[in-house]
Amino acid sequence: MKKIKTTDAVGHVLCHDITQILPGEFKGRAFKKGHIVKEEDIQVLLSLGKDNLYVWEKTVNNSL
Repeated sequence: MKKIKTTDAVGHVLCHDITQILPGEFKGRAFKKGHIVKEEDIQVLLSLGKDNLYVWEKTVNNSL
């Protein structure tokens, strides 16, 4: 897992759910853990106050 700027997240996999709250209208998951961030998601994430995201970081363990 690594922390990156939301604007650099296109193509990365989210490591956690992102909740959206619209008082009196909606409270729930806007993005699910495992979602692959698309270009059109960036403005939505920024509007939710997400300037940084935790994304999956593929690592190779050669000691196996």
